[in-house]
Amino acid sequence: MNKRLAWLLACVLLAATVGCDKHTVIKKEVKLYNFDSYSEGNIRAQTQGSGLNGQLLNNLQLAFGEKNIPLTHHTYAEDGRGNISYMYYIGGNPQQYIKLHVFTDEKERIKRIENWYGDQKRVETPTSRTLIYGHDKVALIYTSSGKNKGKYETEVHEIFNSLIHRMHF
Repeated sequence: MNKRLAWLLACVLLAATVGCDKHTVIKKEVKLYNFDSYSEGNIRAQTQGSGLNGQLLNNLQLAFGEKNIPLTHHTYAEDGRGNISYMYYIGGNPQQYIKLHVFTDEKERIKRIENWYGDQKRVETPTSRTLIYGHDKVALIYTSSGKNKGKYETEVHEIFNSLIHRMHF
């Protein structure tokens, strides 16, 4: 009797396992059909170091690291049209941060940046300063505020210019 019970239990467990695998396979197939897997893979590649965006982010972090300026609190957002934005605090300070925008093409970059910041390369108020650098389909924005307004201005300028020369957009 124990052998029968053990055999029955083994069959039930095997059937449950196969059922779970079948459900997992169906979920994966649905993701493939809806292009969810493709989208997830692109976002993963753009944010984790593969592809052009990942190389650019790695080089950006290395360049700031070489100047002993840590980039922290990494976040990113995608707009659904193929444009993606990354943001870092400089040294963990929310009053000193950079944004890196990667657009689908140069025309899109120009249009969006002018819409957000105007057509100036430098936007200054009594409490903040924003510097805007653009090349091809990439824009780097440095914003600083408070008593340390412009603290990393020279370093950001040097880093972005060196990235432009090293990267092929």
